Amino acid sequence: MHHILPHEAALRHWLSRRSAPDVFDIEDIVQESYAVLAERERVDDILNPRAYLFQVAQSLVVRNIRRARIVSIQAVEDLGTVDFADEAATPEQSAIAHDDLRQLARVIASMPGQTREAFILRRIRELPQREIAARMGISENTVEKHIVRGIRWLDRWFASGGNPPAKTSSQLERERRRASGRARNQPEH
Repeated sequence: MHHILPHEAALRHWLSRRSAPDVFDIEDIVQESYAVLAERERVDDILNPRAYLFQVAQSLVVRNIRRARIVSIQAVEDLGTVDFADEAATPEQSAIAHDDLRQLARVIASMPGQTREAFILRRIRELPQREIAARMGISENTVEKHIVRGIRWLDRWFASGGNPPAKTSSQLERERRRASGRARNQPEH
């Protein structure tokens, strides 16, 4: 139902525009639509849940009009003007989504090594923590800590408006030590 419920408001709006309120009750159509969906053995095979919900509701409206003793001409005319909103993304929306995905991939790639690996295995590949721990040779508790770090990394990225997360004081200290170590190992001229 998490694929269907978000479309209830749009369905109610669509039904309220039909000019046959005397033939059907919006609440009844919505509830009957849910009942039809609940009778299905599976719903994961529905490719476009919104269109399916609207089609079910349209069928119920048609059934109610057929059963009505008196039907207005306007109600019959409305049957021919069914316009189910298409959820397909526009080219612009697709381009924006691809850019967002590329940016997200860059942010994940910028995570520290083990954090990135654990995050990808858990959140993207959806492997269980136990399997990740075995693959990485670390404890499940450590895997969980890496995943939390990854989530915080993304959280900081989103909070900063898409800028790279600020480095922690320990990361800055490590970089300072590495830089000073390199400076000592440089040959003098």
